[in-house]
Parts: sequence; structure tokens; C-alpha cells
Amino acid sequence: MVKQKDNDYTTILKVNPSDSATITAKVTPEKFQDEIAFEWIHSTDTKDSLLERGQSHSFYPKRSSSAMPNKLIATDKEGNKQTYDFAIVINTPPVLSDSTIPVNGDTLYGSSESAFLFEWYSMDMDINNGDSLFHILEIDGKPYDVGTLQQVKQSGFKAGEHKFRIIVNDLYGDSDTLAYKKFFVVDTLEAK
Repeated sequence: MVKQKDNDYTTILKVNPSDSATITAKVTPEKFQDEIAFEWIHSTDTKDSLLERGQSHSFYPKRSSSAMPNKLIATDKEGNKQTYDFAIVINTPPVLSDSTIPVNGDTLYGSSESAFLFEWYSMDMDINNGDSLFHILEIDGKPYDVGTLQQVKQSGFKAGEHKFRIIVNDLYGDSDTLAYKKFFVVDTLEAK
């Protein structure tokens, strides 16, 4: 388990590079916790380096990857050892720009057949490390999974007030969500 800013990650070991983190080993059943000794190791192809002995190890991901453990050796009182190899993912959450089309309060003119443009911008500092961003365009409470697109045309709007927002997720489950933005549709066919 990795703990960072009171968040527990138990399915994948994931940390934000700008925050300190503590990785902790837990024994089940808990009554045997004191009977197991732990060694946190940073292992490379050529050597193993002992980082710390104890139930947990704290580190700063941004400072040095050699301070991040990727192996845990658990030893019981009889000298039996079990080795656990693992990887810690360093991930920065994605960010959405507040700049969108339409902007909050826009009035759009057309009919229910008119395709209106929805556009937004998202960014992720990890994008060069193979991370991808996936978007959901939510219009009037209905989500549309638009994948990696950042521009969509949508039709079928009745005259009146509508709302939309964008949600972005990365491969590691981190996300960002824009607050709802309102837009108004004036039906130009009804006006004639």
C-alpha cells in the first residue's frame, strides 16, 4: 500500500511526483505483524541496494528513482524469506483548461439539426511517458465517451438552456473535471 496525502492506493502502487510518499507492508492476520522483518530494496540489473529496514519506507519520487523501492524481502523469526517484486508508477494527474467552446453563457443559433462544436483542451505532464488521456463529454447529464478526441460536433438540441462539462481520465485512474457550463440554444427555424 502506498499512502500519499491521506489517499490509499491498494490496487496499483501509484504516486504523484511532487508529493512525499510512504509505502507500507501489512501482515495478515495482524497478530503476526511483529514476527516478520522487512527490508526495502532498490534493485537494478546489476545490484540490490538496501534502502531501509522496517514496516514502511518514505521517499520523494521527484528526487531520485534510486530511493524508490521495487523489492520487499519479508523474513520470519525462523529465517524463512519471501521476496516481492513490484513497480511504483509515478503519475501526474491530467488537467483540463477552463477555456472551452462554447464558453459559459454562450448563445448558439440553429435548429435541432444544427451540429454545434464542443471543444476543450487537456494536458498531462506524463504524456511523453506513454500515458494517454480519455475524455467524457457530458451534455445535460448524459455522458458521451469520446476517447482521445478534444473536439466534437453534436446536434439534437431543443431551444432553451443546456449545460455541459468535460471529464478527463488517464491510464492510471487520475482525472480532472470541469464545472458545468451553461449555453442557450435559439431555434432559428421557430423564429421564422
